[in-house]
Amino acid sequence: MRILLVEDDDSVSKILEKSLVSEHYAVDVASDGQAGWQLVNSFDYDLIVLDVMLPKLDGIQFCQRLRDCSYHMPVLLVTALDSSTQKIAGLDAGADDYITKPFELEELLARVRVLLRRTQTPLLSVLAWGELQLDPNSREVTYGDRPVKLTPKEFRLLELFLRKQTQVFSRGAILDSLWSCSEAPGEDTVTAHIRGLRRKLISAGAPSDLIKTVYGVGYRLKPLTPAENGVQAENGTCHKSPAASVNSDSDPNLAARHQQTKAALITLWQSVKSQHLERLEILKQAVQTLQDQHLTDDLRQEATQAAHSLTGALGIFGLKSGSELARSIEHMLRGDAPLYPYRQKQLADRVNTLDEELNQALGQLKQLEQPQPGSVPSLFVLIDNNQLLLEQLAKALQTQSLTVQIAVDEADLRQLTTPQSPPVAATALPDVVLFNSSLADSNEATLLRVSRLINQVLPLLVLVCSADGSLASRVRAAQLGNHSFLHNPDVTTVLKGVLRVRSRLQQHSHKVLAVDDDPQILEALRALLEPRGLQLITLNQPLDFWPTLQAASPDLLLLDIEMPKFSGLELCRVVRQAPVWNRLPIIFFTAHDDASTKAAALRAGANDLVEKSLAGSALLDRLFEQLKRSQLQVAMAAIAESYA
Repeated sequence: MRILLVEDDDSVSKILEKSLVSEHYAVDVASDGQAGWQLVNSFDYDLIVLDVMLPKLDGIQFCQRLRDCSYHMPVLLVTALDSSTQKIAGLDAGADDYITKPFELEELLARVRVLLRRTQTPLLSVLAWGELQLDPNSREVTYGDRPVKLTPKEFRLLELFLRKQTQVFSRGAILDSLWSCSEAPGEDTVTAHIRGLRRKLISAGAPSDLIKTVYGVGYRLKPLTPAENGVQAENGTCHKSPAASVNSDSDPNLAARHQQTKAALITLWQSVKSQHLERLEILKQAVQTLQDQHLTDDLRQEATQAAHSLTGALGIFGLKSGSELARSIEHMLRGDAPLYPYRQKQLADRVNTLDEELNQALGQLKQLEQPQPGSVPSLFVLIDNNQLLLEQLAKALQTQSLTVQIAVDEADLRQLTTPQSPPVAATALPDVVLFNSSLADSNEATLLRVSRLINQVLPLLVLVCSADGSLASRVRAAQLGNHSFLHNPDVTTVLKGVLRVRSRLQQHSHKVLAVDDDPQILEALRALLEPRGLQLITLNQPLDFWPTLQAASPDLLLLDIEMPKFSGLELCRVVRQAPVWNRLPIIFFTAHDDASTKAAALRAGANDLVEKSLAGSALLDRLFEQLKRSQLQVAMAAIAESYA
């Protein structure tokens, strides 16, 4: 679905755009009403998020013009003026809903979902077509009982087909629905995504023609047979049964998205904080000139606008008290009523307090920029039915100033591995999570649930300690994912291994060196990786590769294959020839996915190859898997030294 965001505050528009994109919407951004109106006349939008106070054409006039021209898409008004008059004017102009700054991002996203659902007929929790089901809330896709992992673009493409199940979509129509105008890819991009989506559906058991090509026209879903229609609702969709519904508060996918949103806010604050400090300086200047009796109308208006912008932006970043201060300052400055001495004193006090609020927030963020105990992934130690080892290890770890939490069941484990934290004050994960669970008594469903918890992004490092070294026990432990298995270890051995692993990991955060001659690809990777807490070093000149590699000392190398002067395959071979880099994880990120290219990449020494058309969640999953494997090699080396 495509959304138009019209917002003149650059810091706010960046946050909202990133949040909406993370929800799989295509987003176009306009910084004034006139630019927004031009976009409305050029593209079809499913929803408009519209600020009220805009230059050139304000939000109320914009909305009135929309309805006068018979545009019927829903409009969500965003206003910093918390007055009934303003809200009534917006609703009378044709807006469908409004939200007042400061607001919680999750509330705005929820209102967007509600407005979009109103335009869909019927209102459904799950979209289905035969055995294919897509849940827009959990972002899960299944065919029969098999999950289908899709990239964000593939998910939105499938959702588009399922929401309009009898429609034939041309490639141009798909581009208009799923890509923003700033992306502007060619129609071949649609073909590549259709091909990738079909391949994944076929792997899950779907027929090869589930998405049919209507030659000369476009694509559509294959019509259902009478037998398939017999188990399908008349409109081809279905609802979740009450037993299958999931409480969003306990949904790990939803919790993870909340956590990612908060992490993204911290990252975005770093890029926009200078704007807020400049606005604060304008307020200080206005206070000083007011006290000197030289406050001009222009400076007063500029200060009013600065306070207005701070009201909305600080609220979104979680600085509610600062937002309320900015709102009160705006109200004092608005208009042309004289500011008498007692009001001048109030204004100066509030600006000084706002200054303190911002300095405190900057101090908190400065701390977050430094390595924190919780920024190192937790070690997850599964003790196989050995209460004595569990207790002894917990005491030994605590004597080393490590935070230790013991999970007695899956609920405890979920709580420990999915922390909730405010945007500017992260709550650290425990250093070590101990879980006493019998491998022999755990069924496959239980092991699968535990595996999902410990293999989330970022995945936990896992050590399994078991007195039973049989093949059956090792196979059941392997269902938890890629980890180290310790047969019958003592407390001293495990403790030494844990300390050495954490010492190694605390030396630096994860660094990724990406080499690609296309600067746009590198910027897209930055937007994808940095919000996940990864430090990205980019290079678009392969000639500078070796000094950059030595200076960066990355934890993972991401290479394009086709580059000028030296190909990615040649760079990979050079890395593998150097003993110091022999174990560095290397992923090829390339537009080529043919068998010969993959074979050449593996021969050169790559760990994995990811097709560029599958970028997004697929790249992140594979990248974090390689980082985890590398960390586990460190763990195994430390354990081997402990045994020696």
